[in-house]
Amino acid sequence: MHSGDEGVVVELGSRWRAGDAAVLLGGIRRALARDVPLTLVHRGAGGGSLLQAASGEWPRLRCREIVQGRHASFRPRSPRWTQYRLPAPDPASGPAREPAGVAISGGLGGIGLALASRLAAAGHRLWLLDRRPAAGLPAAALRRLAAVVTRTHVVVDQVDVTAAVPAAPFPITRLVHAAGELDLTPVGELADDDLERLAGGKAGALRTLVRALAPAGLRSVVAFGSTESRRPHRLFGGYALANELLRREAARLRQEHPGMRVVTAEWSLWSAVGMGAAAAAMAGRAGFAVVPPDWGVQVTEQLLDERRPAPEEIALGGPQPTPDRPLAAIGGVGGSSLTMDDASVRRLVELCRPGRAARHRPVGPRDRVVRAQVAGHTVYTWGSGCRDWNTRTPRRTG
Repeated sequence: MHSGDEGVVVELGSRWRAGDAAVLLGGIRRALARDVPLTLVHRGAGGGSLLQAASGEWPRLRCREIVQGRHASFRPRSPRWTQYRLPAPDPASGPAREPAGVAISGGLGGIGLALASRLAAAGHRLWLLDRRPAAGLPAAALRRLAAVVTRTHVVVDQVDVTAAVPAAPFPITRLVHAAGELDLTPVGELADDDLERLAGGKAGALRTLVRALAPAGLRSVVAFGSTESRRPHRLFGGYALANELLRREAARLRQEHPGMRVVTAEWSLWSAVGMGAAAAAMAGRAGFAVVPPDWGVQVTEQLLDERRPAPEEIALGGPQPTPDRPLAAIGGVGGSSLTMDDASVRRLVELCRPGRAARHRPVGPRDRVVRAQVAGHTVYTWGSGCRDWNTRTPRRTG
């Protein structure tokens, strides 16, 4: 960390390391104390999400982020995107027909059990990993787990996947990383050690899981992140940083395992299940999109199927879908369009480019991120490389 009369500069490396939390929090505190701008410079370590959360708590805090020699502050940049249709679940298709061995970290949580129910119906063998013991689950969760056990082969292991992964009980070819921790603490009250634990937990667990399972034939990974990593709200600084680091770790794993599909699903709140179920109910009443569990697990099942094309990153949140426009997107920020059927896609195209027939191309190997943006009554969608996320409404063409 360097500081002077003109500002504070925090330099991190190519990946998040032990001690970075203290350095970054120290930079924020020093910039606030001196009332000077804060610049974060790194080559892939991350940390910008924490600065955004801190800026939300202290509006006078001026921050920017510089990554690998390119300017990546919170100001918009010129987009370079093309329209693209994200494959959507087909309610009439039913479960996938090819059973596989699937591991689910956080498998005894609300989302984990909802996904297990869906995968059990398709005959997949399930390995549920969780820190909590199955015997300590609430009665409703125990009944759901018992129903899953009656439909397929299920093994439950109580384990902290941030530390180690036991030997798999059967060949695992697909992994869902749904484990995580929600700690709503203001950035100003975060202790260095607490942020250190929160920041690297999800990313470290993902790497531990992949390292353990890849040698035996792991082919597909879906890592559950959060839209908070893109535009965090107040109190979500540690949570946002954990999910930002998860996204960055997933990108590294793609490079290290080119034959493995790794998708980062940065969901909004799930309704009725998961850590944010109560908050999701309020968000839904306020008009924001939440993920219906039945629909969310169906999408996840499709993302797990490495035979299907899919982008590497998906973000989902924003304004509530309507029967006329069953679309979820991050309004005014950016996100992924997830359409429910072909008719929805046609309506979406009409909204995107009124008066013109826009063709959607299938996903290609270079498609990494899918976006949708709501501006007034118009929905814009496009696909792009991972560096093209921004907050500006794209210019309409044609």
